[in-house]
Amino acid sequence: MVTGVFDNFVPVHPHASPDAASRTNMPGGTLQPFWGQKTFCVLTGGSQGIGRRFAIEFGRKFGKESVLLLLARNAQGLQETRAKVLEANPDITVVCIPTDLAKGGAELFRSVIINGLGEAKAAPGDFQLAFIVHNAGSLGNVGPGVAEMNDSEEWSEFLTLNITSTAVLNSEFLKVFPENSVPNRTVINITSLCAIQPFISMGQYCVSKAAREMFFKVLAEENPSLDVLSYSPGPVDTDMTVSIINNTRDAKARQIFIDMKEKKTIVTCEQTTERVMQVLSNKKYKSGQRVDYFDEGY
Repeated sequence: MVTGVFDNFVPVHPHASPDAASRTNMPGGTLQPFWGQKTFCVLTGGSQGIGRRFAIEFGRKFGKESVLLLLARNAQGLQETRAKVLEANPDITVVCIPTDLAKGGAELFRSVIINGLGEAKAAPGDFQLAFIVHNAGSLGNVGPGVAEMNDSEEWSEFLTLNITSTAVLNSEFLKVFPENSVPNRTVINITSLCAIQPFISMGQYCVSKAAREMFFKVLAEENPSLDVLSYSPGPVDTDMTVSIINNTRDAKARQIFIDMKEKKTIVTCEQTTERVMQVLSNKKYKSGQRVDYFDEGY
Protein backbone atom coordinates (compact mmCIF):
# COMPACT_ATOMS: atom_id res chain seq x y z
CA MET A 1 0.00 0.00 0.00
CA VAL A 2 1.23 3.45 -0.86
CA THR A 3 0.21 6.92 0.15
CA GLY A 4 -0.80 10.16 -1.52
CA VAL A 5 1.75 12.28 -3.28
CA PHE A 6 -0.04 15.23 -4.95
CA ASP A 7 0.52 17.81 -3.21
CA ASN A 8 -11.09 15.43 21.33
CA PHE A 9 -12.00 16.07 24.74
CA VAL A 10 -14.24 14.41 27.30
CA PRO A 11 -15.23 14.96 30.96
CA VAL A 12 -14.02 11.68 32.49
CA HIS A 13 -10.62 13.12 33.40
CA PRO A 14 -10.49 16.24 35.58
CA HIS A 15 -8.32 18.07 33.05
CA ALA A 16 -10.44 17.17 30.02
CA SER A 17 -12.01 19.93 27.94
CA PRO A 18 -15.51 20.00 26.40
CA ASP A 19 -14.52 19.85 22.74
CA ALA A 20 -11.61 19.50 20.34
CA ALA A 21 -11.24 23.21 19.74
CA SER A 22 -10.66 23.82 23.43
CA ARG A 23 -7.12 22.47 23.15
CA THR A 24 -6.23 26.03 22.15
CA ASN A 25 -8.03 27.59 25.10
CA MET A 26 -6.18 26.37 28.15
CA PRO A 27 -5.82 28.59 31.25
CA GLY A 28 -3.76 31.64 30.45
CA GLY A 29 -4.45 31.23 26.74
CA THR A 30 -1.69 28.68 26.26
CA LEU A 31 -1.84 25.74 23.86
CA GLN A 32 -1.98 22.27 25.40
CA PRO A 33 0.89 20.32 23.79
CA PHE A 34 -0.20 17.70 21.29
CA TRP A 35 3.07 15.78 21.46
CA GLY A 36 4.41 14.27 24.65
CA GLN A 37 1.09 12.79 25.74
CA LYS A 38 0.71 9.13 26.62
CA THR A 39 -0.76 8.05 23.30
CA PHE A 40 -2.39 5.05 21.69
CA CYS A 41 -1.86 5.49 17.95
CA VAL A 42 -3.06 3.37 15.04
CA LEU A 43 -1.16 4.05 11.82
CA THR A 44 -2.07 2.34 8.54
CA GLY A 45 0.40 1.92 5.70
CA GLY A 46 3.32 2.01 8.12
CA SER A 47 5.65 -0.34 6.24
CA GLN A 48 7.17 2.19 3.82
CA GLY A 49 7.26 5.74 2.48
CA ILE A 50 5.37 8.47 4.29
CA GLY A 51 3.86 5.97 6.70
CA ARG A 52 7.27 4.82 7.90
CA ARG A 53 8.49 8.37 8.38
CA PHE A 54 5.29 9.27 10.25
CA ALA A 55 5.82 6.27 12.53
CA ILE A 56 9.40 7.22 13.34
CA GLU A 57 8.87 10.92 13.95
CA PHE A 58 5.48 10.65 15.64
CA GLY A 59 6.81 7.84 17.82
CA ARG A 60 9.81 9.97 18.76
CA LYS A 61 7.43 12.58 20.18
CA PHE A 62 4.99 10.29 22.00
CA GLY A 63 5.01 10.25 25.77
CA LYS A 64 6.43 7.43 27.85
CA GLU A 65 4.47 4.14 27.76
CA SER A 66 2.67 5.13 24.59
CA VAL A 67 1.60 2.43 22.12
CA LEU A 68 2.01 2.62 18.34
CA LEU A 69 0.01 0.03 16.39
CA LEU A 70 1.28 -0.35 12.82
CA LEU A 71 -0.92 -1.92 10.14
CA ALA A 72 0.09 -2.88 6.59
CA ARG A 73 0.31 -5.98 4.40
CA ASN A 74 4.11 -6.14 4.35
CA ALA A 75 5.21 -7.93 7.55
CA GLN A 76 8.91 -7.44 6.93
CA GLY A 77 8.42 -3.75 6.18
CA LEU A 78 6.47 -3.33 9.41
CA GLN A 79 9.26 -4.94 11.44
CA GLU A 80 11.83 -2.67 9.80
CA THR A 81 9.70 0.34 10.71
CA ARG A 82 9.29 -0.95 14.26
CA ALA A 83 13.06 -1.20 14.72
CA LYS A 84 13.54 2.38 13.55
CA VAL A 85 10.78 3.69 15.82
CA LEU A 86 12.21 1.96 18.89
CA GLU A 87 15.64 3.32 18.05
CA ALA A 88 14.10 6.81 18.09
CA ASN A 89 12.11 6.21 21.28
CA PRO A 90 12.71 3.03 23.32
CA ASP A 91 10.18 4.14 25.95
CA ILE A 92 7.14 3.24 23.86
CA THR A 93 5.61 -0.05 22.68
CA VAL A 94 5.36 -0.73 18.94
CA VAL A 95 2.97 -3.46 17.84
CA CYS A 96 2.99 -4.71 14.23
CA ILE A 97 -0.02 -6.58 12.86
CA PRO A 98 0.19 -7.49 9.17
CA THR A 99 -3.26 -6.70 7.81
CA ASP A 100 -4.82 -6.57 4.37
CA LEU A 101 -7.21 -3.67 4.89
CA ALA A 102 -9.06 -4.48 1.66
CA LYS A 103 -10.16 -7.81 3.15
CA GLY A 104 -10.96 -6.56 6.61
CA GLY A 105 -14.32 -5.96 8.22
CA ALA A 106 -15.60 -4.62 11.52
CA GLU A 107 -14.83 -7.79 13.48
CA LEU A 108 -11.25 -8.03 12.18
CA PHE A 109 -10.51 -4.36 12.71
CA ARG A 110 -11.92 -4.41 16.25
CA SER A 111 -9.81 -7.47 17.10
CA VAL A 112 -6.68 -5.85 15.66
CA ILE A 113 -7.08 -2.81 17.90
CA ILE A 114 -7.92 -4.93 20.96
CA ASN A 115 -4.93 -7.17 20.27
CA GLY A 116 -2.71 -4.10 20.04
CA LEU A 117 -3.87 -3.02 23.48
CA GLY A 118 -3.44 -6.56 24.76
CA GLU A 119 0.15 -6.88 23.57
CA ALA A 120 0.93 -3.66 25.41
CA LYS A 121 -1.00 -4.85 28.48
CA ALA A 122 -3.00 -1.63 28.35
CA ALA A 123 -6.63 -0.49 28.47
CA PRO A 124 -8.20 2.42 26.56
CA GLY A 125 -8.50 4.53 29.70
CA ASP A 126 -4.74 4.36 30.30
CA PHE A 127 -4.04 7.01 27.65
CA GLN A 128 -4.28 10.77 27.32
CA LEU A 129 -4.61 10.71 23.53
CA ALA A 130 -6.25 8.23 21.15
CA PHE A 131 -4.84 8.92 17.69
CA ILE A 132 -5.54 7.25 14.34
CA VAL A 133 -3.77 8.05 11.07
CA HIS A 134 -5.47 6.83 7.90
CA ASN A 135 -2.45 6.76 5.63
CA ALA A 136 -2.85 3.53 3.62
CA GLY A 137 -4.30 3.60 0.14
CA SER A 138 -3.60 2.82 -3.49
CA LEU A 139 -3.19 4.82 -6.66
CA GLY A 140 -5.63 2.85 -8.75
CA ASN A 141 -5.52 2.33 -12.51
CA VAL A 142 -3.84 5.34 -14.14
CA GLY A 143 -3.88 3.94 -17.68
CA PRO A 144 -7.41 4.45 -19.04
CA GLY A 145 -9.65 7.48 -18.75
CA VAL A 146 -12.74 7.26 -16.55
CA ALA A 147 -15.03 6.85 -19.58
CA GLU A 148 -13.24 3.60 -20.38
CA MET A 149 -13.29 2.11 -16.88
CA ASN A 150 -16.13 -0.41 -17.01
CA ASP A 151 -14.74 -3.22 -14.85
CA SER A 152 -17.11 -3.29 -11.87
CA GLU A 153 -14.94 -5.76 -9.95
CA GLU A 154 -11.89 -3.52 -10.32
CA TRP A 155 -13.89 -0.53 -9.10
CA SER A 156 -15.28 -2.50 -6.17
CA GLU A 157 -11.87 -3.70 -5.01
CA PHE A 158 -10.38 -0.24 -5.33
CA LEU A 159 -13.19 1.47 -3.41
CA THR A 160 -13.19 -1.22 -0.72
CA LEU A 161 -9.53 -0.59 0.05
CA ASN A 162 -9.53 3.17 -0.23
CA ILE A 163 -12.93 4.15 1.18
CA THR A 164 -14.86 1.32 2.82
CA SER A 165 -12.01 -0.08 4.90
CA THR A 166 -11.10 3.42 6.09
CA ALA A 167 -14.65 4.10 7.24
CA VAL A 168 -15.03 0.74 8.98
CA LEU A 169 -11.63 0.87 10.70
CA ASN A 170 -12.37 4.39 11.89
CA SER A 171 -15.72 3.28 13.30
CA GLU A 172 -14.14 0.41 15.24
CA PHE A 173 -11.40 2.68 16.56
CA LEU A 174 -14.01 5.07 17.94
CA LYS A 175 -15.91 2.18 19.51
CA VAL A 176 -12.77 1.16 21.39
CA PHE A 177 -12.09 4.81 22.27
CA PRO A 178 -15.57 6.35 22.60
CA GLU A 179 -16.35 9.78 23.93
CA ASN A 180 -15.50 9.96 27.66
CA SER A 181 -12.82 7.26 27.39
CA VAL A 182 -9.75 9.50 27.01
CA PRO A 183 -9.19 13.27 27.25
CA ASN A 184 -8.19 13.72 23.60
CA ARG A 185 -9.09 11.94 20.35
CA THR A 186 -7.52 12.90 17.01
CA VAL A 187 -8.22 11.48 13.55
CA ILE A 188 -5.99 12.22 10.55
CA ASN A 189 -6.93 11.45 6.96
CA ILE A 190 -4.01 11.61 4.52
CA THR A 191 -5.53 13.23 1.47
CA SER A 192 -4.31 14.80 -1.76
CA LEU A 193 -4.75 17.72 -4.14
CA CYS A 194 -6.59 15.11 -6.21
CA ALA A 195 -9.48 15.36 -3.75
CA ILE A 196 -10.33 18.85 -5.01
CA GLN A 197 -8.73 19.04 -8.48
CA PRO A 198 -9.20 16.59 -11.38
CA PHE A 199 -6.14 15.00 -13.00
CA ILE A 200 -6.15 13.18 -16.32
CA SER A 201 -5.82 9.39 -16.01
CA MET A 202 -6.13 9.54 -12.20
CA GLY A 203 -9.90 9.24 -11.97
CA GLN A 204 -9.99 6.44 -9.41
CA TYR A 205 -7.51 8.16 -7.13
CA CYS A 206 -9.37 11.48 -7.37
CA VAL A 207 -12.70 9.81 -6.58
CA SER A 208 -11.34 8.02 -3.52
CA LYS A 209 -9.63 11.07 -2.08
CA ALA A 210 -12.68 13.29 -2.62
CA ALA A 211 -14.97 10.72 -0.97
CA ARG A 212 -12.65 10.30 2.00
CA GLU A 213 -12.44 14.03 2.60
CA MET A 214 -16.21 14.34 2.67
CA PHE A 215 -16.48 11.34 4.99
CA PHE A 216 -14.16 13.01 7.50
CA LYS A 217 -15.93 16.37 7.18
CA VAL A 218 -19.19 14.66 8.11
CA LEU A 219 -17.42 12.81 10.93
CA ALA A 220 -16.24 16.13 12.37
CA GLU A 221 -19.72 17.68 12.11
CA GLU A 222 -21.34 14.73 13.84
CA ASN A 223 -18.69 14.39 16.58
CA PRO A 224 -17.65 17.75 18.06
CA SER A 225 -15.50 15.98 20.68
CA LEU A 226 -13.18 14.74 17.90
CA ASP A 227 -10.22 16.59 16.43
CA VAL A 228 -10.32 15.71 12.70
CA LEU A 229 -7.73 16.76 10.11
CA SER A 230 -7.36 15.95 6.41
CA TYR A 231 -3.71 16.56 5.59
CA SER A 232 -2.47 16.81 2.01
CA PRO A 233 1.25 15.98 2.06
CA GLY A 234 2.15 17.62 -1.25
CA PRO A 235 3.98 15.93 -4.15
CA VAL A 236 6.11 13.49 -2.17
CA ASP A 237 8.92 11.33 -3.52
CA THR A 238 7.49 7.83 -2.94
CA ASP A 239 6.86 4.65 -4.90
CA MET A 240 3.58 6.19 -6.03
CA THR A 241 5.49 8.92 -7.84
CA VAL A 242 7.43 6.28 -9.74
CA SER A 243 4.18 4.51 -10.60
CA ILE A 244 2.68 7.72 -12.00
CA ILE A 245 5.76 8.39 -14.11
CA ASN A 246 5.78 4.85 -15.48
CA ASN A 247 2.07 4.33 -16.04
CA THR A 248 0.14 7.56 -16.55
CA ARG A 249 -1.06 8.29 -20.07
CA ASP A 250 -0.88 12.03 -19.37
CA ALA A 251 2.47 13.18 -20.76
CA LYS A 252 2.19 16.54 -18.98
CA ALA A 253 1.78 14.96 -15.53
CA ARG A 254 4.61 12.54 -16.23
CA GLN A 255 6.97 15.37 -17.18
CA ILE A 256 6.03 17.44 -14.12
CA PHE A 257 7.07 14.61 -11.80
CA ILE A 258 10.23 13.86 -13.79
CA ASP A 259 11.23 17.53 -13.58
CA MET A 260 10.58 17.70 -9.83
CA LYS A 261 12.70 14.62 -9.22
CA GLU A 262 15.54 15.81 -11.45
CA LYS A 263 15.55 19.34 -10.00
CA LYS A 264 15.07 17.96 -6.45
CA THR A 265 12.06 20.20 -5.86
CA ILE A 266 9.83 17.28 -4.94
CA VAL A 267 8.79 17.10 -1.28
CA THR A 268 10.63 14.54 0.84
CA CYS A 269 8.99 12.25 3.39
CA GLU A 270 10.97 14.04 6.09
CA GLN A 271 9.73 17.47 5.01
CA THR A 272 6.05 16.57 4.89
CA THR A 273 6.26 14.75 8.21
CA GLU A 274 7.81 17.79 9.86
CA ARG A 275 5.03 19.92 8.37
CA VAL A 276 2.11 17.84 9.61
CA MET A 277 3.67 17.64 13.07
CA GLN A 278 3.84 21.42 13.07
CA VAL A 279 0.19 21.65 12.00
CA LEU A 280 -0.85 19.36 14.85
CA SER A 281 1.23 21.34 17.33
CA ASN A 282 -0.15 24.72 16.27
CA LYS A 283 -3.79 23.53 16.09
CA LYS A 284 -4.95 26.48 13.98
CA TYR A 285 -7.22 24.39 11.76
CA LYS A 286 -10.92 23.77 12.37
CA SER A 287 -11.87 20.15 12.98
CA GLY A 288 -12.79 18.56 9.65
CA GLN A 289 -10.67 20.98 7.63
CA ARG A 290 -8.11 20.09 4.96
CA VAL A 291 -4.61 21.55 5.27
CA ASP A 292 -2.09 21.26 2.44
CA TYR A 293 1.68 21.05 2.86
CA PHE A 294 1.98 24.41 1.10
CA ASP A 295 -0.77 26.20 3.05
CA GLU A 296 0.49 29.09 5.16
CA GLY A 297 -0.83 30.09 8.54
CA TYR A 298 -1.02 26.61 10.04
